[in-house]
Amino acid sequence: MRINTTDKYIPIRRGFPKVYRYQKEGNDYFLVDGRSRTWGLNIRKNFNFKEDALNFAKEIENQIQANGKAVAENRIYQDREIERLDTMLKPFGKTLPQAVTFYVQFMQDEMKKSVIPLIKDLCLKWYESKRDSKNNPLRPKTKSELKIYWRFITQNLGEYKPHEVTHDMAEKLIQDVNSSDTNYTRKTYLKFVRDFFKWCVERGYVSKNPTEKIKVKLNPDVIEFYEPSEIEYLLRLCEDKFPSLVGYYCLTIFGGLRPTEAQRMEWKDVNFETKQIFVNKFGKVGARRVDLKNTDALWVWLEHIKNKHSDQPLNPLKNHAKLQRNSREAFREWTPRKKWIQDGLRHSFGTYYYNLTRNIFETVYVMGNSERIAKKHYLREVSPKWTEKYWAIRPTP
Repeated sequence: MRINTTDKYIPIRRGFPKVYRYQKEGNDYFLVDGRSRTWGLNIRKNFNFKEDALNFAKEIENQIQANGKAVAENRIYQDREIERLDTMLKPFGKTLPQAVTFYVQFMQDEMKKSVIPLIKDLCLKWYESKRDSKNNPLRPKTKSELKIYWRFITQNLGEYKPHEVTHDMAEKLIQDVNSSDTNYTRKTYLKFVRDFFKWCVERGYVSKNPTEKIKVKLNPDVIEFYEPSEIEYLLRLCEDKFPSLVGYYCLTIFGGLRPTEAQRMEWKDVNFETKQIFVNKFGKVGARRVDLKNTDALWVWLEHIKNKHSDQPLNPLKNHAKLQRNSREAFREWTPRKKWIQDGLRHSFGTYYYNLTRNIFETVYVMGNSERIAKKHYLREVSPKWTEKYWAIRPTP
């Protein structure tokens, strides 16, 4: 049947084979007319895209130029194969050129992935780069903490490659962090795992960070604190099994220091004559001096420690974090709560110090908090017997 080019079909390629544009149900389609007795061809093929139709027609022309009449058999085979492939791609809305481009890109990506090291090797490089950085030097304590998270990542993900770790795998990894620990601990682990994968993204080892959109929710409105009996047990436990930590815990329990502040304290920061302790500049709110009112509990403990262990530092010089973990685990085994309250010692101090002094501004001054935080967390009543028992706890003679 002869094509009426003046009505429905508009020619856009006049050389053989011809290409026409036509409309059907308001959409443009393209027809390649490759029928020819001269070349023994009977090709009539429709396309959704102009470029595909023109490329197909050009390919036929090139085949004719290269093979002459022999093109017929070759063209018939190629045409049937192309139709078969087009049929396979149709449900996905892709053309054959698009599929080839996608496959080539896929193979290139696979080749890149095949030479990417395992996470256990990359994590070591990440750890060493942060540990040895001169641009962003780390404190010894932070280096020790970093080592913990390097081991955690290596032990759990070391045999994978970065692109093999999915969002669900990363989320489960954080959820499975020791369930007896708080969400604050999980949040810390997430911070370092996320930093590692960010490092991998920046260096081209993976295109996307699998920890994106993973969140660990904290509930700052629920502030727990310890009963005096629990505080006394912790101190007795340390006296017996962890004597090098007694000073550290006393600074948080009876001095209200943050754990990181207490851990950095040395004997030179303690003034027994004026009964002041100096919190160095690495504290969360900067350097400050603490002068406690209405209680000598901290000074009784510090003087006892100084006299009993005169040749020992106020804080352990090595394995501080490990000793803390061991002491917390031993404490958890005893307490009915079976958990360690994050910042529970500092919350206990704030609660009992306010009930001792009845002065929220004094509590704010000693703890280095804002007035809003202190009123929100520590402006609450506890039994006078608890307050008295808390401040009466003394070292074992």
